[in-house]
Amino acid sequence: MLQAAVGQEADRVQASCVPDAAAAKWREGFTGAVETMMQKTKRTMQLGLASLARGVLMLIDESSSCGDLRAFQLLKEQAKRLEVLASTRSLAGLDASVKYEPLKSLTVGGIDVHLELNALLVAWQMKRGPGEVGSTLAKFLADFSADADDAPEAPEPEAAAEVVEHRPGSLQRKPQFWTAMLNQALTSLAAAPDRPVVEACISDGLAGFHADRFDEAFGRMMQKTQRSMQAGLRVLASTTQALLNTLQEQGHCPEVRSSQGVARLRLAANRLETLVGTRSLVNPGVKVKYEAMQMLTVGGLDVHLELNKLIGAWISDNRAEQVGDSLAGFFDDFKAKEEETEAEPRSGQEAAKAEPELVQMISDAVSGAGGGAAGSCFEMPALEAFARQVEEALEEMLKKRRKTMQQGLRELADAVSRLFNLVGTECRELPGVRTILQGAGKLRKLTRKTLVDYGAYIKYEALKSLEVGGVMVHTELNAFIAAWKLRSRREAGQPLGILFKRLSTISGHDEF
Repeated sequence: MLQAAVGQEADRVQASCVPDAAAAKWREGFTGAVETMMQKTKRTMQLGLASLARGVLMLIDESSSCGDLRAFQLLKEQAKRLEVLASTRSLAGLDASVKYEPLKSLTVGGIDVHLELNALLVAWQMKRGPGEVGSTLAKFLADFSADADDAPEAPEPEAAAEVVEHRPGSLQRKPQFWTAMLNQALTSLAAAPDRPVVEACISDGLAGFHADRFDEAFGRMMQKTQRSMQAGLRVLASTTQALLNTLQEQGHCPEVRSSQGVARLRLAANRLETLVGTRSLVNPGVKVKYEAMQMLTVGGLDVHLELNKLIGAWISDNRAEQVGDSLAGFFDDFKAKEEETEAEPRSGQEAAKAEPELVQMISDAVSGAGGGAAGSCFEMPALEAFARQVEEALEEMLKKRRKTMQQGLRELADAVSRLFNLVGTECRELPGVRTILQGAGKLRKLTRKTLVDYGAYIKYEALKSLEVGGVMVHTELNAFIAAWKLRSRREAGQPLGILFKRLSTISGHDEF
């Protein structure tokens, strides 16, 4: 994608200088920005444009090892100009620089970008490949060049920085804010001093990127509809998990891996994401119940007051510690719910047996998919979250309808992808891990594609056949379900690996 965006300097942009974590973070952020813009209101268009700009800035900053490319400098200048023009002054007020009429016009700072943005959105949504996405992104940003035709006089770099610095919410874009906010939240969740995050963990780009994602989440919620509330909660959950994953993968934050607060926040965010998961594009998840200004329940848990407190702390630019306490208070509800709904506490001996079962299961899966010693690659909190997600995925599949089979496959692909993307670089090089990630990526793409065209890529007849992307997987999936549900999770590892090895043979449909 970046090669297409930089044009003549494409040969200097190699995969080795674009970190996988940065690429994944950009994809997630860009997807969120597109979803926000597609809601087709002035507020969401403005939020989406600002997020798009910050995502580009983050990706280029993280790809600095590619060298001092002139094209990178131009893209950064253009993205900064877009970010300044589209920046939200507050969640309650919109900047007049963005003028938008759905399906008619879009101007940013007096620049008509309607056609260019449409081309970019079409390239992304129609999955036309990284080349076209990159080229249309470059054409869109070119409208914000200093010498663009009919463009207003561009602010000097210092002036642009000053606008961002002094707008409401600027503190939320500083590493110091996120360091203090996260440490306060983790301490509250752990019920003991837990401060694993230091300022070196969070760059300016990372802070700004996640501040935009939080803005998007709360902006959606404040539209006060069932669908927008659900979408905002999902963005909040996924952003929180993505931030924790990034901190864990970096070498600057060694204490994050052993933090009890991080483990609890990750599990709570994962549970929230599962509960608010959309069943279809026309039927929001039944586990979210919302009436504007009156009530909000997620999975039967009333979180109305806690969420109001969190949104209020964020948009009022409260101190980092206050936002952290509010964040912990909101997510603590999901941790408590998780603990309350468990069966009777297991004895110490039973708990000791549970850990090796999941570790052995996932090790066998890697072995079945291609091999590699993966027992030490996975942490128990992530494996436990994975097990819960698999249960929910199988629950959908066992309803034995085409749409629920598709939904279950999608949830299974998400669970596998999420778990295996947490492993370190060395573990990613194991043949079995690579194969499973490839299979999960293909399944994720196919199950999302068919949300608007049921049956085109997922062909299912209950108790008879299941075809995914032209590959028959009925036998492999049945073997996995039978082992997981009827025998033991330990025995389900090998069938899981074989299933995703089979899925990896699907022609095309790779994620990018």
